[in-house]
Amino acid sequence: MVEPIGIEEARAQIRMDGDASRDADLARYIRDAREWVETYTGQTLIAGDAVETFRVPGRVVTLRAWPIASAAALAIAVVDEDGTEVSVIGALDTARRPATIRSTSGWSMTSADQQLRVTVRAGYEPGNVPGNLRRAMLLLIAAYDADREGGEVFAASEARARSLCRSFRRHRL
Repeated sequence: MVEPIGIEEARAQIRMDGDASRDADLARYIRDAREWVETYTGQTLIAGDAVETFRVPGRVVTLRAWPIASAAALAIAVVDEDGTEVSVIGALDTARRPATIRSTSGWSMTSADQQLRVTVRAGYEPGNVPGNLRRAMLLLIAAYDADREGGEVFAASEARARSLCRSFRRHRL
């Protein structure tokens, strides 16, 4: 897994020389900053397969994963209570967030114990994470290092990170 911010970039952010003795701390700060941004925005910063399950879905299901490329590989299966899978077909719509999948011929679910499982590639490919999300991570990394107790420095940095990430959040009406 390639993080959006590398160790060298994190070192530069906290103005640390090439000393590798704190690399484990920096790796943890990077992971924590990515997870903070992902939680706040609802976006996945590292591309990978997202698996979502639905019980008794309608003809359209709404995915939580984002971003999803319009050409993303999609696998949909009805899963019985015993684990037996039957592949089904659906149409992926990524024109707006949240992405949806529409049943093209019904999901063929005959029991309330069945689940619809959707697997789709979601997240940003390496090098494509938007600048504001990366900047928010860098702010948080510096705050984790400077204010390990989580005081005023971290609170101010978190507020700035929220500001940088706000336009990437999923908005609900």
